[in-house]
Amino acid sequence: MRLGTLPAMVDAPTAPPADSARAARMAAGAGAGRAARKRLRLPIAAVLVAGFGSLMLLAVASVLVLGLVSAGTNTFALLNDKADLALAGVEVRVRHQLDPARDMARFLANLIERADLDPADSNAMLMTLRGALAAAPDVTGVAFLRPDLTGLRAGRLNGGLVAGPFDMQGEPDIPPEVLDGPNRSAATWVDPRWSKEASNSFVSLYQPVRRDGRYLGQLAVAVSLGDLSRFLSLLYVEQGLNAFVLYDHSHVLAHPALVGRSFDFSNKPDGPPLPRTDQVDDPALAALWTSGTPVQALKKRVEGKAVSVMGDDYLFLMRAMSGYGQQDWIIGIGFRESEMNGEVRRLYKTGLVGLAILLVSVGVALYVGRKISRQVARLAEAADRVRAFEFRTIPELPDSRLREMARAASAFNAMVAGLRWFETYVPKALVLRLMRQREGLPGDAGGGGLASVQREVTVMFTDIRGFSRMAERMAAADTAALLNEHFTLLAACIEAEGGTVDKFIGDSLMAFWGAPEAQEDHAARALRAAQAIHHAVCADNRRRAAAGQAPIQMRIGLHSGPVVVGNIGSDNRMNYTIIGDTVNVAARIEELSAALQGEAEVIILTSGVTAAKGGGAAPLVRQGGRSLRGRTGMTELWRLVAAGADAAGMNRPAADTADAGLSETAGFPPSAR
Repeated sequence: MRLGTLPAMVDAPTAPPADSARAARMAAGAGAGRAARKRLRLPIAAVLVAGFGSLMLLAVASVLVLGLVSAGTNTFALLNDKADLALAGVEVRVRHQLDPARDMARFLANLIERADLDPADSNAMLMTLRGALAAAPDVTGVAFLRPDLTGLRAGRLNGGLVAGPFDMQGEPDIPPEVLDGPNRSAATWVDPRWSKEASNSFVSLYQPVRRDGRYLGQLAVAVSLGDLSRFLSLLYVEQGLNAFVLYDHSHVLAHPALVGRSFDFSNKPDGPPLPRTDQVDDPALAALWTSGTPVQALKKRVEGKAVSVMGDDYLFLMRAMSGYGQQDWIIGIGFRESEMNGEVRRLYKTGLVGLAILLVSVGVALYVGRKISRQVARLAEAADRVRAFEFRTIPELPDSRLREMARAASAFNAMVAGLRWFETYVPKALVLRLMRQREGLPGDAGGGGLASVQREVTVMFTDIRGFSRMAERMAAADTAALLNEHFTLLAACIEAEGGTVDKFIGDSLMAFWGAPEAQEDHAARALRAAQAIHHAVCADNRRRAAAGQAPIQMRIGLHSGPVVVGNIGSDNRMNYTIIGDTVNVAARIEELSAALQGEAEVIILTSGVTAAKGGGAAPLVRQGGRSLRGRTGMTELWRLVAAGADAAGMNRPAADTADAGLSETAGFPPSAR
């Protein structure tokens, strides 16, 4: 097939050099690229995962820590306030149990002092004492004691009220407060005393009574300690606190465990008529002062002790209460730590839940970060393959629930689909070599890497013999399929030797070696590629024959020489190609091979220049000097003999063989030997 388009290709002008502004911009971009390459590069996967994870960890952990610190402070402050309120409640209840005795004594003393009640009127006095006692259920007994130690009394005994006179004259254990009545003016609480009649211990209040400065006697109001223990047992039921009142470190005034129990202290030799701490059914209280360990309480006036008994840990909180005798009483509460640590356990549970939320949040952040980073990593990997022009191996990026990532994946997939079509029109190897060549230029070169330059190259032209007649008998789709298969076969052999497929012209192909990358062995590469094409076409013809298809005969012409190589075209469309007389010579050699082909499947003719520069890359047979169309003078031609072929058996005219000479039939050009 004739190359009708060749003259226009040869006569095309070279592309103008890039203008200075564009060169400056590209130089600046190259400088910025070198500066960027010196920076620390972090993988986006690590940044996303670490960023999401650390931010979530910092945010949730800070909130959790602040919440736990605040909650812990509030919890322990509330626990301390609760304990203090519990102690205050016990004290208030105890005082409410005892203070009515003071109020009763004060009320009766006022009646006598105002002469509303005559102590000498026994009936009126007894009725008043009974009425006052009935109105004060917390009081156990009330009596009026005259200076001669006789008097009247009313009391609760065995569930009823009893009243009558009494006489203390001659009794051996008269309280000092009774004898000292004339010398006092204020009410006085006395230490606990034992009542054999009631089989109980009492605390009593003595209130001196005077009228017009004359001592009339004393009012004595007694409160049973058993009643006080019953009151504390009710407090335990209401608030779950084991409250108690101690007379001293060894004796118990009131305790819920004393309810229903009776003691006989009539013959007790020493100490108050009170049970000892080890006589109360409370092992922790019995060990309070012997093995209790002091603990720090938040309130200064509160004393804390920890006691371990039989595998259980107890906490006691105590403080002093004055006003009911010669010494201060001790009020306290005790509880198992396991029972009263509900708030602390809730705090711990809150901390554990917060920690779990923190871990889940960090896990979710890491998961989201990894999901995003994987998508970005896929995008980066695919972009690397795009840079390497490996469009066919790029997998389709999956969809994402993240809108931006989904848009990026969709746009990238569409771009790759377009580039796959682009790859069919632009030689991948050429673009890659141009990119490598431009990257290797100095920073001030700008776009000079793509400017037209003169270079020594080897040019190849191929053509299918009789393609026009073949195409007349084939459908258009079959013709296109045939050419696609044929050019694919040829392009693979050319690119394997580092050649560049310049263009397809009908059934012809133009390729070259030595540009854009300088190749000192460009002629040898071209000869090896031509030999590979010969073998590939012969093998394909055997396949076609087996399939009942006509074989393909083709011609190849090679020539080496100087050309202008670079971007040739308009501002809107450029082709990286070569122009010059070397191209014309290669095309004419391929055209001349038609007269020498005979019945050979493939004929490969090369100029003497290419043969000399080939360095024995392929076996050649000299064909002598030939005249090329449109050129003056003779051109030395050599024919490539593929390995395994017999040069003497090739179908060519006798005159051609005579021109070659027997000494050259299986050798190389003299310059190559």
